[in-house]
Amino acid sequence: MKVLFKLWPCALFCWFAFLLAACSSNPSGHKPSTGKTNELLVVVNNETLHKGHVGSVISEFFGQILTGLPQPEKTFDVAFIYEPGFGQMFKTHHNIFIVDINASFDKPVIETHSDLWAKPQRIIKMTVHDEATFFEEFEEKKESFMMYFNANERRRAAQAFGSIEDLKIKKFITKKFDLNILIPKNFYVAKEQQNFVWIRREGQEFSQGILIYTIPYHDTSVFLPDEIIKLRDRMTKDNVLGPSEGSFMRVSMVEPPESHRIEFNGMFAVEMRGMWELDGDFMGGPFINYTVLDEQNQRIVTVDGFVYYPNKDKKNLTRQLESLIYTLSFINPDQEKQ
Repeated sequence: MKVLFKLWPCALFCWFAFLLAACSSNPSGHKPSTGKTNELLVVVNNETLHKGHVGSVISEFFGQILTGLPQPEKTFDVAFIYEPGFGQMFKTHHNIFIVDINASFDKPVIETHSDLWAKPQRIIKMTVHDEATFFEEFEEKKESFMMYFNANERRRAAQAFGSIEDLKIKKFITKKFDLNILIPKNFYVAKEQQNFVWIRREGQEFSQGILIYTIPYHDTSVFLPDEIIKLRDRMTKDNVLGPSEGSFMRVSMVEPPESHRIEFNGMFAVEMRGMWELDGDFMGGPFINYTVLDEQNQRIVTVDGFVYYPNKDKKNLTRQLESLIYTLSFINPDQEKQ
């Protein structure tokens, strides 16, 4: 059956594409970018801005609580700096948002830069006439700003993992699923079935897992949240078992997962975030699930990441998995497997 689902262009994705296209190129020899993971540096040209409504709007939006985590954790940790103090030490930060309130500008100007002072780095500069114009422009474009900085977080993590890629697992996955995905060396294949694989990483106190499974594409009902949950539960009941006899992983419905349609590396997909639990045991944690349409091969590919890290913050471990999942690409039937 041919694909019925198509991607619809929308203002949000068009603006995000513009941001990426507008980025300036990186001159060679730049320093590695600095700053903590999931941190945003906000530069203001008036030291009172961050203490007023402008600062609170920025902090509340970029510091909003992430969905699908058991503990409240902010999307970004936001730090403010006054423009005269924005010297070379701070210019190497990996995420920079510059707000310039300048009465000599009649129209708002938004600039974006990639790897301007360091690499990897993303910079957005908003120059506006007054605070009222700032609020108007920020409200209109804030979601695309978030996407822009989130993409840089994924890019930064993927570059770090790329230096320790496990080529043996890569070859195995490519051969099995006709796809490429970055898997670091500290992961291993924990379970394999015909159209399923569980790749696992075990730390001293935590565990990360990546599930990849495929089914033929028949109709658009496969993208309904209930169907995504049913498919995940079916796969994990048979393949992701707990330490207690008869226990297995399933989606927790105490707080139902949230999902929405997205463009995923140029393909249609549904992103789902929620909590998993063990039926018959007391373990649990967050998961992120991407149900992706492989139009060329008329199939659905699901890549799912989950974390177990009891009583600890899980944002960074979940973000790591997200960055790996976003390296996914499909191999065309006539493309030679690497």
